[in-house]
Amino acid sequence: MNGGYMKHTLYCGSYGNEGIYQVEEENGFFSQPQLFSRISGTKYLCVDQEHIVSLYSEGKGKSGVAVLDKQGNMLASLIYEDILSCFVSSKDGNILTANYHEGTFSFLKYESGEIILKKKVLIKEKAGCHQLFAFKEYYLGFALNMDTVYVFDQNYDCMYRIAFPTGSGPRHGTVSEDGKWLYVVSELSNEVYLVSTEDWTVKDRVQLTDQKTDGSAAIRLYENRLYVSVRGLDKVYEIAIEKDLLKVIASYDSGGKHPRDMIVIDGVVICANTHSSMLVSVSRDGVIDSVDIPEAVTVDWV
Repeated sequence: MNGGYMKHTLYCGSYGNEGIYQVEEENGFFSQPQLFSRISGTKYLCVDQEHIVSLYSEGKGKSGVAVLDKQGNMLASLIYEDILSCFVSSKDGNILTANYHEGTFSFLKYESGEIILKKKVLIKEKAGCHQLFAFKEYYLGFALNMDTVYVFDQNYDCMYRIAFPTGSGPRHGTVSEDGKWLYVVSELSNEVYLVSTEDWTVKDRVQLTDQKTDGSAAIRLYENRLYVSVRGLDKVYEIAIEKDLLKVIASYDSGGKHPRDMIVIDGVVICANTHSSMLVSVSRDGVIDSVDIPEAVTVDWV
């Protein structure tokens, strides 16, 4: 590998009970994965400068979240759910989870070495709650089966609902660097929506594919480009943002089966291909490298 490229440390969660894996990446090439922490329930995780925050399970009916240090030691955990959530994010000690089956969003706080559940909001059983993250003074919660993104205030009360077309299924989103736009991917209709954060209205949308398929999953922003994984087609779609309009400009293979999650580092797309148990780096030119990780389902880096 070229010594001029920066090395990054990736953390990858698993659908199975293996735990969290650690992989070094440089210019799209991987080191051999190492088992970083042997904990269960790591189907989504997030990473910051000091910690890894992961979903966590102690068995049937005992699910929650855990905070680990960069050596893989568990610093704190909290069991507060009967069914494991599907998403977790963390910022400034605020831990946020979304539970697809329960139809809930949970707001937690990590402070003084302890995780505290501040509030749990029930949208509706099986509402398909799939993502919750902090944005400015708000929290944005995505409920796939309700075709709605909920905007919560600092008291965790819903202050606004962004409605999407019936059956579209808004799954995940990301925000522009200037904070003016929210980009939303819909799992069921395979579309990407452009939403103004000034008035929470949809300004544009683009269709990724006309093929009927198991839907779109992850969405990432890198240098005025959006990247979306579509699991049923095992593809990554690249979308240009031109004068606040969206345009699909490329699609390419994810290098495996069922890319449920992905990240983009220096223009290289890294896919967690769950059904083929592979972490794969790809670009428009094809596959760069791959490593085996059992039921790879989520990947993050710092």
